[in-house]
Amino acid sequence: MNRLLARSLPVVALLLVRGATAADPVPLVTDRVPPVRTEARNDGKAPVLFADFGKDAYGTLEIVLPWEPPAGSLTVRLGEKLDSSGAIDRKPPGSVSFREVALVTKPGERTYRLQIPRKPRHNDRRAIGVRPDVGEIAPFRYAEIAGEGIDPAKTALTQLAVHAPFDEGLSAFSSSDSKLDAVWDLCKHTMKASSAFGVFIDGERERIPYEADAYINQLSFAACDPDPRLIRATFDRLMAYPTWPTEWLLHMPMIAWSDYMATGDPAIAAKQFDVLKKRFLALKTTPDGLLVAGAIVDWPQRERDGYNGGVADPGRGQQVGPVVNTVANAFYCHALDRMGRLASALGRKEDAADFDARAKKAGESFNRVFLDPKTGLYTDGEGSTHSSLHANMFPLAFGLVPKDRIAKVADFVKSRGMACSVYGAQYLLEALMAAGLDADAVSLMTSQGPRSWHHMMDAGSTMTWEAWDPSVKPNLTWNHAWGAAPANIISRYVLGIRPMEPGYAKILIAPQPGGLAWVRGKVPTVRGPVEEKVTNGEVFRVEVSLPEGTGGEAVLPRRGRGELVLDGKTVGSPSGVGKTVRVAIAGGKHVLESR
Repeated sequence: MNRLLARSLPVVALLLVRGATAADPVPLVTDRVPPVRTEARNDGKAPVLFADFGKDAYGTLEIVLPWEPPAGSLTVRLGEKLDSSGAIDRKPPGSVSFREVALVTKPGERTYRLQIPRKPRHNDRRAIGVRPDVGEIAPFRYAEIAGEGIDPAKTALTQLAVHAPFDEGLSAFSSSDSKLDAVWDLCKHTMKASSAFGVFIDGERERIPYEADAYINQLSFAACDPDPRLIRATFDRLMAYPTWPTEWLLHMPMIAWSDYMATGDPAIAAKQFDVLKKRFLALKTTPDGLLVAGAIVDWPQRERDGYNGGVADPGRGQQVGPVVNTVANAFYCHALDRMGRLASALGRKEDAADFDARAKKAGESFNRVFLDPKTGLYTDGEGSTHSSLHANMFPLAFGLVPKDRIAKVADFVKSRGMACSVYGAQYLLEALMAAGLDADAVSLMTSQGPRSWHHMMDAGSTMTWEAWDPSVKPNLTWNHAWGAAPANIISRYVLGIRPMEPGYAKILIAPQPGGLAWVRGKVPTVRGPVEEKVTNGEVFRVEVSLPEGTGGEAVLPRRGRGELVLDGKTVGSPSGVGKTVRVAIAGGKHVLESR
């Protein structure tokens, strides 16, 4: 089936198409966005029309003049940020976008599509080029057009916003906390607006795909729209142009596994498994199965929470820490597990057995070498006495911590707060959720401090940033999708909707709303939407609708009597561990109550 035609069909028909790969470019869409506000101004030299389009987007500007101009030129400015006077900031910090373009007018021509010059940096062979049918684009929320003869009252400006196909009606979220709702909206818009190149990129400064960026982008995009074409195109690009950090390579089987679980189709794993296997077997390991390699740990460098006591190895450039270190090995253990699972899905029994054995060996060595028996915490690596947030949150997020040590490690992770970057926030939030500290995870997502998503919005951004603040990364961008982790954390953990089997054949419903009084949402899947409403009180109530033909399991927090009611009937002996109760559910609508 032609994917372009399929987009107009019902969601289930589109998403059950098998074998979708990056062979054909992802189509791009252009939205015509009118200003939400215009204002007539004067820059001291000529009349100026200022326009605010409400949200930042990649695109260009259409200008319709009220008269047929003679030959000449006008000045057009596009930007993401305002200065203190309310004009477009012409010298924004870091890599925040600003463009000034001379619009050459022609006699008798009233309508113009602004031609934006290409930045030299975007000529890097690794950078993603714009489509010839689209032309050069730039991210902007604001526009100004200035020049003699401009009539602000009659000149029409339209933002031509470019993005991949994105159905905003497929996903939804609201809660009892408007601060969390605003973070969801920020991240959801970032997913749409940052898709303008047909692959996931790191942001405007470089326009390059990176493996870690792609993984977070994949999870959050799927929380909003489950079309797999963008991640598959990105995966192919990264196999051809891999980047340099140790952990970034280790994200690749994570991407392939997540795609398989989301779609039920192991297409990208089947296509690239042998190449991935070769790259893994080329890695250097110790006799006890641990990876020998420095780590990037976090990015930018200031966000490493004193990793290894701040001691870096100058011989390895941006790779830091002991050569046998906790962060790289946490990813290595997790990636080995994913490679084994992918091999099993592909029917490659010998490869599955080999990767499973490597994962088991490395996991046992991981806890023997890195877990300090005196403190109960993970040190930063072999020979290190320092325990950073990163050395503990990654193993907690990846399920590597022995059960009897989880509480100690989780308490430490909680105590460090947001002592990591926006990239690290993905794994910090996952670690907190895995440990049952959902109230702490929600608190971090709703924070209004300097290391928060509200800090981005307070500065005027409508897309997520590359870093928390220019103080930690002076050249940060305002259009970096790896900062949008809350989109997937909200769908996968706050709402608790995750696939138990590939392609959502079975679905987990395990909401973790923290201290929120209620949450409501819709999560798209290849089989149709999962809709849910949770009331978090003395009785924990879940109203959920699963696509027909599916089934799954509901996991609810245990309340006082330990009683679980499913569709009005008390479940005789609900299973569960510790603080939860669980029960199998079929497709369709259900009401569950934990009392």
